[in-house]
Amino acid sequence: MKKFSIVLAGLVCGVNFASADFLSLSAGVGYEQQNIDGYVKNGNTINYFGEHTPYGGNVGYLGLDDKTNPYVWAKLIHPIPVLPNIKFQYTKYSSTGHSNYVAGGIKIFDDVSIPLAITNASTKMDINSYDITAFYEFKPVVADIEAGFGADIWQGNTKIYDNTANKEIVNQDFTVVLPYLYAHVETMQIFGFSAIANVKWAKAGDNHHYDYSGALKYTLDIFGPVNPFIKVGYRYKEAYGVDGDTTTKLQYKGAFAEIGAKF
Repeated sequence: MKKFSIVLAGLVCGVNFASADFLSLSAGVGYEQQNIDGYVKNGNTINYFGEHTPYGGNVGYLGLDDKTNPYVWAKLIHPIPVLPNIKFQYTKYSSTGHSNYVAGGIKIFDDVSIPLAITNASTKMDINSYDITAFYEFKPVVADIEAGFGADIWQGNTKIYDNTANKEIVNQDFTVVLPYLYAHVETMQIFGFSAIANVKWAKAGDNHHYDYSGALKYTLDIFGPVNPFIKVGYRYKEAYGVDGDTTTKLQYKGAFAEIGAKF
């Protein structure tokens, strides 16, 4: 994943520039389902992240449960030409679980080492996501379009506790930087309703980062300069990285709901 960050940094030069002609601040807070999937593997040794029945041999699983976690975001659009607009989002990914077999001799994102196999384990993985996007706004008649680039910085921790030996085997931090190109489209409102599509995408060699979401938004235009809204939708996020002999594929997907306002 470290190589992914370096290679994708050069792609940001290809974005065309445009800027909105007004000043606005938007913010929202919500909850999203985070149904976890994916795996980490080294050769024939593999651990699935989610709830899988062990297959024997060197195939194990962490048994992390699907959870619902919060997120919050804020977006500033300004009238200064050339300088991009900014959006920041914080998302919490947190899951716990139990496994009857965790395979050993493997690393998650090439940072978190699982030294030995465990047959009765309690597991936990926490990720704090700090997502920063720089973008330019285009406003044709039928839609509001944003295009730019950004990076989602994951600060994470993984813990694995051996219940049989009654001791903690793994308690390690990791950092993953997920750069991306960004596109966002919101249609014009019809009776207060608008549709939204959001794409964050990057691929470099064997590594990639996909983050797709779609939503239906309802805006209330009865509070003067403040426009509150509600939004419901679905999000799919995938990080795939190859570091040496280790391959990590981590997926989160599920519905979300939020409330917010534009000022």
